[in-house]
Amino acid sequence: MNQDLRALLSDLAGFLEQQQQTGGTFYLDEGVPGALTAAAPEAEVAPEAPVAEPATVPAAEQPKPAPPARDAAVEPAPAPAPRPAPIAADDPFARECAVFVRDALTVIARTRQHAVPAAPTPAEAGLFDGPQDAPPPVAEVLPQPEALEALAAEVKTCTACGLHAGRQQAVPGAGNADATLMLVGEAPGQAEDQQGLPFVGPSGKLLTDILKAIGFSRDEVFIGNVLKCRPPNNRDPQPDEVTACKAYLRRQIKIIQPRMILCLGRIAAHTLLDTTASLRSLRESVHFFAGVPVMATYHPAALLRNPAQKRDTWDDVRKLRALHDALCTTDAD
Repeated sequence: MNQDLRALLSDLAGFLEQQQQTGGTFYLDEGVPGALTAAAPEAEVAPEAPVAEPATVPAAEQPKPAPPARDAAVEPAPAPAPRPAPIAADDPFARECAVFVRDALTVIARTRQHAVPAAPTPAEAGLFDGPQDAPPPVAEVLPQPEALEALAAEVKTCTACGLHAGRQQAVPGAGNADATLMLVGEAPGQAEDQQGLPFVGPSGKLLTDILKAIGFSRDEVFIGNVLKCRPPNNRDPQPDEVTACKAYLRRQIKIIQPRMILCLGRIAAHTLLDTTASLRSLRESVHFFAGVPVMATYHPAALLRNPAQKRDTWDDVRKLRALHDALCTTDAD
């Protein structure tokens, strides 16, 4: 045994003897093979002090016990928001969904990278760019809820197209002013015209079920339509009606600034994306409206007429949820 090893063992023996004298011990941590963990020395126990016998107090003079404190009312915990069921790894759709999200994120990143920057304000202009006019006064920017309420008040008194003459109520839209997901349909139906709210009829119930299946409540999203008034007999919107109402939709999107938009049906997709492509082809990829990623799927009313399309819609909204969550994660980083 060499001299260094002898010295090491001698030091270790001295250390262990010192620990033994001070009451310290060591034990082997079974969680990590070969690891040693120090154990605190046991505290010395002080001798017990003699306990005096309690004085006897007459029963009449004994204090009455205080009444038990009433339990404070316990507020029931709010029900957690529904979350989407994870896609099973052995589900053939899982790989398809993963590829879709990967490709969509690439397209979104590329689109954002090549976005045209806003024109410089007069204050940002160079010193040698010539004289600048005085900037216009800055309009007061309302918080999102108040801004949506002000816009809704405009919609309810709008007479920009002929549909106002036959409406019972205008339907501006409803939901969360800070929503990360916005849904856009075609136009109000009979039930919506009566109540002034979007998607409250049979198709609205189906839409609520679809949202719940992917972990959204209606309170979390914002739901609107291209048209804010019901067309006669639920016919397709006319071009002049779309033109008159589209400005309201643009302003709603600008106020809410959602992470994603879901177009419900052909009319909504054609209006936002300025295209005449088939809904089947539009469902296959991600598009953009004012810089916001847009997906499209079938309108709930179409699903009531043709239940065979529910399978495709289910795949569409699961992709939507996966991409939505991925965007929220990447934007937060």
